[in-house]
Amino acid sequence: MIVLGRLFLLCVVTLTAACSTNVTRFQMPGADLSDVATLHLKPSSDTRQAAELQSLITVELKSRGYDVVPEQPDTIFGEGDYIFSYAPDWHWDLDWYLLELRVAIYEPHAETLVAQSQAHFSSMVRKPPEEVVQTALARLFDDEDADTD
Repeated sequence: MIVLGRLFLLCVVTLTAACSTNVTRFQMPGADLSDVATLHLKPSSDTRQAAELQSLITVELKSRGYDVVPEQPDTIFGEGDYIFSYAPDWHWDLDWYLLELRVAIYEPHAETLVAQSQAHFSSMVRKPPEEVVQTALARLFDDEDADTD
């Protein structure tokens, strides 16, 4: 009986360990995101569902009031212009899912990191790409109601 209890506990611990969610944020000391007006979107090198993911990010950023333009090599950056980059991490577990999304804002002249966030949802708590994007951006912009469930 004790052996079955320990085996059950081991199974529960093992299964719940796979149910992880991790949402983090970093902002450079003294950095202020309130002067961000235009974000120059730097496309990810990952081509899996690239157009869909870029569209989701663009829509979410625009809904937050930012101008979003594709990054161009000959762009002359003005006041309030920043570079926005993202890096998706897709995984396979019976189907493809977005395990993690890292997003970052850079000052364009020296490409200095201003702020970044990461939203990670394991396969057991996987979320649709729309929710992963919303969570990563909510944390990036330090929304008080950033959902991490």
